[in-house]
Amino acid sequence: MPIWMWLAAGGALLVAEMLTVNLLFASLAFSAFMAALSQVFGFNMAVQGITFGVAAVVSLFVLRPIALENLKKRTPDFATNVDALVGGSGLTLSVVTERSGRIKLNGEVWSARTESGEIAADSKVQVVAIEGATAVINQKG
Repeated sequence: MPIWMWLAAGGALLVAEMLTVNLLFASLAFSAFMAALSQVFGFNMAVQGITFGVAAVVSLFVLRPIALENLKKRTPDFATNVDALVGGSGLTLSVVTERSGRIKLNGEVWSARTESGEIAADSKVQVVAIEGATAVINQKG
């Protein structure tokens, strides 16, 4: 197979990798580039295919897991959206019961309820869960 076909296949696989970012297509692109390298050294199509296959197995089962683990170490896990509110502090704007109430949380007014009991107005509270648009709270102590 001409070298330009291997390079085109590798390039297309790299573009696919940019869209998915799971290192699967990058592993196959690496394999295509290795097959292109074997063509540069003058090997026939059979050797190029074997080179592609061996490089694919090595990159998918050896290099990809190592690279994914390295990426996980560099990417911090942090909560976003409403998950980021769990554990946060708020201030009750009204009496909060097991059924209803209002709190101020991160500058916004939320409907709230307690897990048990009643919390007076102007009390500091902690969010233990978010259920829909309602914050489940406990008295901060």
